[in-house]
Amino acid sequence: MSTGICRRIVVTVVATLVVWSFATQARAEGRCSNASLVGSYAFQVDGSNIGGAFAAVGKNTYDGKGHLKGVIQVSSAGTNFNANYTGTYTLNADCTGIKSATLDLGPATLTVNFYFVVDSNTREIRMIVTDPGFTVSGTARKLFTEED
Repeated sequence: MSTGICRRIVVTVVATLVVWSFATQARAEGRCSNASLVGSYAFQVDGSNIGGAFAAVGKNTYDGKGHLKGVIQVSSAGTNFNANYTGTYTLNADCTGIKSATLDLGPATLTVNFYFVVDSNTREIRMIVTDPGFTVSGTARKLFTEED
């Protein structure tokens, strides 16, 4: 084989690998959107707020269109209560997002804001509360997949 042909083959292979690498990176960076987050997730959070330490468990259901709803059971300072909530979320292409949930506490409501990251092919969510006066973090795990 001549040197010119070998050089063209090497250049073609390298160019193909570079293009493939950029395409793979673009797919990975753009793999999340609101539509990626669909279904129910069990979650656990704990931390503290102005009233002291607390822990909570519950279930979020995401609709794939930027809306969520759920139920939460909270234990704080020897008191337990549950609440239903609704809210909105935005999931960015890099799989980071924000969400806001408004808890129905009977005569009052409480809105809590979160920053979150989706990982494990949308099977897990890691989150923190971003409101002043709160130190809260937790995880959520998808309850069911399409295969279940």
